[in-house]
Amino acid sequence: MQKELFKYLDAIVQLQQALLDAVLGIKPMEHGEEWLDNADMKQLLKISDATLYRLRKSGQLLAKKIGGKWFYAKSAIVSGIKQRRKQ
Repeated sequence: MQKELFKYLDAIVQLQQALLDAVLGIKPMEHGEEWLDNADMKQLLKISDATLYRLRKSGQLLAKKIGGKWFYAKSAIVSGIKQRRKQ
């Protein structure tokens, strides 16, 4: 019984640490920063769900997951598009 309780408490501590790490990793938004969700990104870039997923997974698109939903900083997307057009 005591061993199970310690395992349970250890799991709670690990979860709390993961939450703390996630909260500390959140950078403050710039004033007036516009954020786009998946639907906005697909419409802006004219891509499918699968392509958006691949770009996010490969690190080509920087995204933050908030409450189970992915968001992308519009300024980062626009600057990335401008850089690619210059090349």
